[in-house]
Amino acid sequence: MVLIEKIDNGFQLLSLGICLILSLYRTFYTRNQIWALLAMFYGTLALGNLYWFLYIMFYDEVPHYSFIPDYCWISAFLFLFLLLIRAKKSEWEWKKGLISILIPVFTFGMCLYYMKWGDHLTNIFYAVFMTLIINYALQGLKTAERNTGRYAFYLHVLIYCATEYCLWTSSCISFVPEIAYYLFDVLLTIVYLFFYPVIRKVITDELH
Repeated sequence: MVLIEKIDNGFQLLSLGICLILSLYRTFYTRNQIWALLAMFYGTLALGNLYWFLYIMFYDEVPHYSFIPDYCWISAFLFLFLLLIRAKKSEWEWKKGLISILIPVFTFGMCLYYMKWGDHLTNIFYAVFMTLIINYALQGLKTAERNTGRYAFYLHVLIYCATEYCLWTSSCISFVPEIAYYLFDVLLTIVYLFFYPVIRKVITDELH
């Protein structure tokens, strides 16, 4: 499966690289903060994937300690959260309600489960950012008008979070075929690619 891992990671890294270049071009051309945040999101993801890809290419195995790419990917979560806030043009607030209780129950419940395989601190960071991102995206989805860029963006962020959880969980469950992990990773790459047109729609709506 090492060959599949190389192809999968190489394709994902190439996709992120293209999206990063396009986002940087839009940033310098428009001077729009949203494009800058998207570029940083893509850039930190690409850095983490680059380390992972080079390790596999040089050592012909996946990294035993993934704290370097993990912190790059955690940074990407931070930029995604900032992107959510900027897209809404308002201060973030935690709204009370049943959903605000269920989200951390789920995210930290999964965090405890993943701790059997991963580093405790990075799992906590992932849980914190997932809690914030999911909560904010759901808030935005409730208030945004349908068929607008912001509605599509919030929905896409939730799809992204769901895909990440499917990917992480498939790597932990022994009875799930290994090919399922790579299928979810391909799906994640597609989700990455669609962030670009979704953000472009957000900015187009903002200008009109």
